[in-house]
Amino acid sequence: MRQLKYLFSIVLVALVSLVSCERKAPPTQQWVLEKAIELPGVNPIGIGVFEEQFWLSDGDHNRLVSVDITGLLTDSITGLDRPMHIDATAAGLWVPQYGSDTIVQFKLPSKSPLPLILKDSLDAPASISVFGAERAIADFYNHRILYFNGLDWISMGTEGKEAGQFYYPTDVQITADHIWVADAYNNRIQVFDKQGDLVRIIGADQKMNAATGLFVSENQVFVTDFENHRLLVFFKDGQLAQVIEAGLEKPIDALIHEEKLYVIDYKKQQMNRYYFDH
Repeated sequence: MRQLKYLFSIVLVALVSLVSCERKAPPTQQWVLEKAIELPGVNPIGIGVFEEQFWLSDGDHNRLVSVDITGLLTDSITGLDRPMHIDATAAGLWVPQYGSDTIVQFKLPSKSPLPLILKDSLDAPASISVFGAERAIADFYNHRILYFNGLDWISMGTEGKEAGQFYYPTDVQITADHIWVADAYNNRIQVFDKQGDLVRIIGADQKMNAATGLFVSENQVFVTDFENHRLLVFFKDGQLAQVIEAGLEKPIDALIHEEKLYVIDYKKQQMNRYYFDH
């Protein structure tokens, strides 16, 4: 009988240990503010990197600007119509023009825009993501994502608050298996497979106020919580990893470049650089 009780106690301890492991807090490694890079005269909305230069969409001034690691302006493309969340690939810059309902591409160093041909009309495109032959566009006033799988364009979503619906999507990113959407005024991130089926919802319990921008890295998801002046960092399963408030007032977009996190702040006219404290 004593042996049975002893065995039971061992099993109980093992179960408690297992549960505690499953409930343990996220790792203590954190992103730490390293430097605030001033961007005088630039109200950044979107960010991309092309040939080691940061390209920023400055929608208030209808232009793109290129800056180096210190924030020094090195180039610009003017005459645009409120550019929003851009993307940068080896082929150049992809730019959604919120004001003219168009997407254009710049094959740098040429500054002559090439239009993206669509069968569907856009209404204030807020973001574009390019992944190989795939394309995804956040079609703001149409409350949908337009996704090109390499062969066909697919329209995903309708206006609403339910799972799988959108209320003013502002940013989108394609990864190998999924399409990630900043569903801005539903205050959440929605994740879809490439057939357009909902996979998961992230951040709905974090009381965000305008989830304007996102960036998906290998392990984490970064979401700019615009009106709450913070950046939320999640693991891909939706678990909250960190809340970043240092140096932020109106964060609007983010990316990882050479293992550093860059967050642009619309109101403060700056780009904050963070390092990962191991």
